[in-house]
Amino acid sequence: MNIIYFYGTMYYKEVVLVEFLDILDKQGNKTGEKKERKEVHSKGYWHKGVHIWIINSKKELLVQRRSANKDVYPNKLYISVAGHPVSGEEEIESIKREFLEEIGIELDVAKLEYLFTFSQEVIENDGKFLDNQFYDVYLIEMDLDIDKLNLQCEEVSEVKNIYYRDFEQMIINKDKDIVNHPIEWENLFKILHKRYD
Repeated sequence: MNIIYFYGTMYYKEVVLVEFLDILDKQGNKTGEKKERKEVHSKGYWHKGVHIWIINSKKELLVQRRSANKDVYPNKLYISVAGHPVSGEEEIESIKREFLEEIGIELDVAKLEYLFTFSQEVIENDGKFLDNQFYDVYLIEMDLDIDKLNLQCEEVSEVKNIYYRDFEQMIINKDKDIVNHPIEWENLFKILHKRYD
């Protein structure tokens, strides 16, 4: 969509990008349809999401705080990097794009490890936001200086490192500050305990 502004004798053209997502069936298969992201979330179409967890050598997870202006879960603690592959985009390319957009990092995908896939149906904002997603969950081991990250302020207000057992305890305690993904938590911490305990 192009919006043209007229100022005196000069024209300014602003390009407004509309994100289209591939629609999935209830088994997670692409249907061949694509819809605008806003429509996907207003009508509850199934679609794909990616969650990437960053863990450092101290066994701390990088956790982001969502921006205050997000349409769902504002100011909540969330996955290190997350997003949607846009229609026609390969999943690895979407992960590289999200890393660059959200935290300003050029990702070495060779270090990226696929963990598992889960699905979740969510109703938020008094039924105005319907989030039916299949999430592919990844892990990457890397040490980052969080003070030097270039955060995308529209998406992320801050990042912090939290020892993975402490983050798990926050979830066990039903900390209201964390976006709730119970299936993800169960599978993720099972893997982390097996690997890092």
